[in-house]
Amino acid sequence: MDTEPLTFAQLVASTVTRWRSVLLVATGVVLLALALTFVLPPSYRATTSFVTADASIELPAALGQLASEPGLSALAGQLGVGTSRDPSYSPAFYYELLRSREVLTRLVQSRFADPRTADPSDSANLVQLFGIKSRDSLLAVELAVRRLQRRSRVTIDLKTSFVSLQVDARWPTLAADIANHAVGLVSAFNKEQRVSRAQAKREFLEGRVAAAQDELRTNENALRSFHETNRQWRESPGLSIEELRLGRQVQTASTLYLLLRQQYEAARLEEVNTTPLITVVDRAVPPRRREWPHRAFILVTAALLGTLLGVLWAAARALFASWAERNPQEASLLRSAAVRMATEVRGTLPARRRAVSREH
Repeated sequence: MDTEPLTFAQLVASTVTRWRSVLLVATGVVLLALALTFVLPPSYRATTSFVTADASIELPAALGQLASEPGLSALAGQLGVGTSRDPSYSPAFYYELLRSREVLTRLVQSRFADPRTADPSDSANLVQLFGIKSRDSLLAVELAVRRLQRRSRVTIDLKTSFVSLQVDARWPTLAADIANHAVGLVSAFNKEQRVSRAQAKREFLEGRVAAAQDELRTNENALRSFHETNRQWRESPGLSIEELRLGRQVQTASTLYLLLRQQYEAARLEEVNTTPLITVVDRAVPPRRREWPHRAFILVTAALLGTLLGVLWAAARALFASWAERNPQEASLLRSAAVRMATEVRGTLPARRRAVSREH
């Protein structure tokens, strides 16, 4: 049969006449999306935030202004002039710390109140709450860490030293508990590191103070012995120079001892200092509304997508009908092949079921 090819206007008209197919496909997609919103597990998002302590070293105004001059900042940095800051107080440090494997592993292995039971005394770790089942405990922890990395998000503000942590979980109380416990682990980790550094510094300065004190006493004893054995040292130029040399040694040893003693006392205070390095601004609370799935958003998106798929389906049917009208033999061959395949599939399924039943 020799017919004209399908024009664009005819394609549009054929698609419009198949509006029932478009409506059927769109309705099916919307119903499927609606069913998924009831099947998919919900996700709740809890947010906590804190501000890091500032460890900037204030210098005189003239030096600070010099360091901020254009072209001199690099030179000032090389000479050690300008405001310096401990990197462990930077918000970027806390970003890396919250995303580090050490903190995430501790968080995964920590126990939380089990929201799956009504007993408040029941607890479980995140490996169990995430439903990860593996005979290898290390692999299970690794999988839980990866899942927690995907479900957490850290944002920082370098200007205000503000750090925000968002955690998604299936239960609202669990999301809040994970976020708050993560901040607690970061604070504890910082405290452990600071105490260990302060202890090492205190032990080092303790030895240096003892050595400086012994050196000062040796120089003082040498100066005293010189004065006892040389009563008339002022009348001798050589003895006067020797007395000045011994005096300088005593003064240098005294200055060094006082400096080390001050640093030693500061290290002792730092070792016992319990001031937190971070200040919690907002503690995470269990959210009232779920973050996902948004039923209204999913239904609107499904309606649009279903309509598009329905239009494509109707257009494809119109194109196939036009092609079949122009090529009846090929269309008949395709239909017979499709019917044969459907018949073979229907015959294969019962045989497969009978084989499975025999095995059991």
